[in-house]
Amino acid sequence: MGGFRGVVRKLNRGAAALAGAALLAMIALITLQVVLRRFFNSPIEYTDEVSGYLLVAVTLPALSYAMEKGDHIRVDMGLERLPPPVLRWFRIGWCIVGIAFSALLAYETAAYALESSRMASVSIDSQMLLWPIQALVPAGFVLLGLELVTQLLDAAAGRST
Repeated sequence: MGGFRGVVRKLNRGAAALAGAALLAMIALITLQVVLRRFFNSPIEYTDEVSGYLLVAVTLPALSYAMEKGDHIRVDMGLERLPPPVLRWFRIGWCIVGIAFSALLAYETAAYALESSRMASVSIDSQMLLWPIQALVPAGFVLLGLELVTQLLDAAAGRST
């Protein structure tokens, strides 16, 4: 498991770095847009569209990293009162549900991105190819599923995260 967990952790860090870079690019683009529009009356075309694409690049790749660090929103109400063996089975159950949901979303969004690639779909305004940004969505769900597998294996072995 150490090897698998190590690979998933490295993938999570790479995805987090991509998300951080996309966030910095989005901040720079929006700041430049505001300055150019406000002071030079010369806005950058397609800033809203590209910012939306960058938001996908910020959000989806970071899902697995946030899960690894325990930073996803969760409701613990009452769970802390459960005995550890019962809580362990709850963890196993929600990991299984999360893996299944991640796999379903990865499959469906990958099919959509592949179809966009096959059709060479472009955005209406800027004529940018859509599949590269759409491909980040299933990649993010695959990484999330892999992180959930590591957490499932930890829970099954009785290790807490």
